[in-house]
Amino acid sequence: MISFILFFVLFLVFAPISDAISISLGDNAPDFSLSAVEGEATTLDEYKGQTLVVIFWRTDQKKSLLALQEAEEIFEKYEQKGVKVVAVVESSDNIEDAQKTIADNVIKYPLFIDNDRKAYSDYGIRVFPTTVVIDKEGILVYDIPSHPLTYKIKLEGYIRKLIGEIDEEELKAVLSPKKKEKDDALLEAERNYNLAMNFVTMRLMDQAIDAAVKSVKAKPEFVKAHILLGFLYLNNSEAEMALEAFDNALKIEPDSKDAKTGKGGALILKGEVDNAIELLNEAAVANPYAPMTYYELGKAFEHKGDKDNAIEMYKKAIEKIIHKKILPSSVSKCQ
Repeated sequence: MISFILFFVLFLVFAPISDAISISLGDNAPDFSLSAVEGEATTLDEYKGQTLVVIFWRTDQKKSLLALQEAEEIFEKYEQKGVKVVAVVESSDNIEDAQKTIADNVIKYPLFIDNDRKAYSDYGIRVFPTTVVIDKEGILVYDIPSHPLTYKIKLEGYIRKLIGEIDEEELKAVLSPKKKEKDDALLEAERNYNLAMNFVTMRLMDQAIDAAVKSVKAKPEFVKAHILLGFLYLNNSEAEMALEAFDNALKIEPDSKDAKTGKGGALILKGEVDNAIELLNEAAVANPYAPMTYYELGKAFEHKGDKDNAIEMYKKAIEKIIHKKILPSSVSKCQ
């Protein structure tokens, strides 16, 4: 008897997750009438001609929250291409918690309530969360049970296929990517980069610079090495060397907020304060949570003799550190 129970428990633990829904893919999606939390109620017919993603979720589940967050990223990316997303909770769930989750995570697609679990029943929802994808003709094409690690990859792949960006073969490639082996040069660059970071931790700056230089030479397009090298030069007040390193990083990654912040610091050292302020403001817009950017802006305004703005920027830097508790960039370790 004990052996049978043990076998049964192991089966439950290791058995693969069942299908998310009880209806067949390729069938017409069951119609639904969902109550609105905010705004008007909705039915499936209102989404004809658009690609529709429906997320059935629960408020007390971390996986549900992850699905909502990743679907929001995809919604922002594809909304202008005729893609709609709706979140659905059953009426017995905590609606106030559901509203709070949507608000706290800045979910822009609507939240609806499934009264009496009718939609849950019609779709045969078996696991939470469950995501279904319905095409422009109202056909249920794809489903994603729970929240696998590949959730975002799958959902975006399905959407791109339905809106015509990729074909079936390309979708298969997206869903089953072949592992790319790292080349020897990249491995060497990463090894030296990590070595440089260790030297920074031990405050052995000369050795850190040497390792960062080796990292850059091993893989010139390895942008993190250029940025680290730039901040190491900046730490030594070597403005020209720092500027060169940050410029090299920006050639590879023009939108790098860290490279822009570092370049701003190098420009301050060179006395080009106005140029520094312009660049640092640009970096702050790109990454409003970076305390280092505000710190460099404070230095720039201090150089100009603008005490009020300098204090304001230093205050922002402190506030961001307190709110985030950690600096958002590894290069902050160089400071």
